[in-house]
Amino acid sequence: MNENLIDDFWRMFLRLTPYELKKSIATRLLAAWVVLSIVLGIGSYYFESKQIDAFVFSLAAQAAKHFNNPENEAAFLGNLNQHRSVVERFLKDSRFAGIRLFGSNKKLELETWKTDESRLLSRIEKHRHTFPNEGDSHYNKIIDGGNLYVQIVIPLTSSDKRIYGYFEGIYEIDSITVATLEQRIITSLLIIVMVIGITSLVLYPFILSLNREATNLSDELLQSNLELLQSLGSAIAKRDSDTDAHNYRVTLYAIRLAKTMGRSNAEIESLIVGAFLHDVGKIGISDQILLNPGKLTHDEFEIMKTHVIHGKEIIQHSKWLKCAHDVVLFHHERFDGTGYPQGLKGKDIPINARLFAVVDVFDALTSKRPYKNSLSFSESMNILHAGSGSLFDPGILVVFERIAPFLYEEFCHADLSYLQRILKDSLTKYFHRDYSKKLKQGGLQNEFMASTIDS
Repeated sequence: MNENLIDDFWRMFLRLTPYELKKSIATRLLAAWVVLSIVLGIGSYYFESKQIDAFVFSLAAQAAKHFNNPENEAAFLGNLNQHRSVVERFLKDSRFAGIRLFGSNKKLELETWKTDESRLLSRIEKHRHTFPNEGDSHYNKIIDGGNLYVQIVIPLTSSDKRIYGYFEGIYEIDSITVATLEQRIITSLLIIVMVIGITSLVLYPFILSLNREATNLSDELLQSNLELLQSLGSAIAKRDSDTDAHNYRVTLYAIRLAKTMGRSNAEIESLIVGAFLHDVGKIGISDQILLNPGKLTHDEFEIMKTHVIHGKEIIQHSKWLKCAHDVVLFHHERFDGTGYPQGLKGKDIPINARLFAVVDVFDALTSKRPYKNSLSFSESMNILHAGSGSLFDPGILVVFERIAPFLYEEFCHADLSYLQRILKDSLTKYFHRDYSKKLKQGGLQNEFMASTIDS
């Protein structure tokens, strides 16, 4: 599988218009804002809940401090019911809804409630608590009828740290405190959302600026590579032609044919590079053979055939040029398997090579070379048609025959400046991110006209 001219990720950003780029960055920042808000919000809620639990427990524990007094040990050793009035008075003056006192044997000794709390008592009975050890406590939150209660169980210890009983209290948190605690959680969540949102807004222009600098640098690098590609291709073309127009024509033919066939942009990019460099291996062929106007001998032809191997070796060490591999190495393969260098047959020949073979021969037939004159359009098409199924892919040739008259009329005898201008527009379309902007400004009218012809 060939490497694309540009990595998919990089190609995506090079193709984005300024509006699309801003939208893409904003969308990603928005997604990050939502995800971070959710994650940090959950973390904040958990942390605040723990803090609130500790706070409400401290309220209840502070209220129950009256019972955790070594002086009360004597009462627990006797009959606690004798002290019921004291406990009920304490209950009345506190926010406890109910109090239960247990002896050291964990047996209930006294229980009293402010009012009829049967429903609350039922909720409490469902929650079977353990009796904590000295220094520990038991804590449980209960929501009943929209009210928040805290059930606490604390051991009552003597001066020598010996447990002489247990206090269980159901403490009601007042509505103001509940509202304050809820507001505290909401405020924490809002602060997190706002901080992340503000951070995203601050980062947006910064990221946009960095991305703009990166894409500008990549555009400059890409433009340099494309100019180098054209220069190299032109230098090769001039070895066996009066001008480098062949490279421009054959590349434009290939682009139009590929576009008509519905090939992807990535495939067309590879095709463009391959079209420019298809004969790069001819650098290794002597002029005596390359410019020979007569028929080559068997040995000379064998040497000529090596230009595709030379071409492959030239581009294989360049990541940027590797995408030209299929065209450079296989554009002389024949559909019937009699071509070179590997004798591939039919669909085993890469599609870009099959496609390019048609336009390369078409331009060779219709253009003048130092060692031959050009043929007419009809003569050239007859030769191509005769090679259908043997030299060329019949399916590709059928498509080419449909658009060939338009291509011949527009490009075959066009001057070099026109070919360069049209090809520049095509390179802009397939390699540069500002294509849409240029199209809106009317810079690609010729490409638009060509698309109309193709359709």
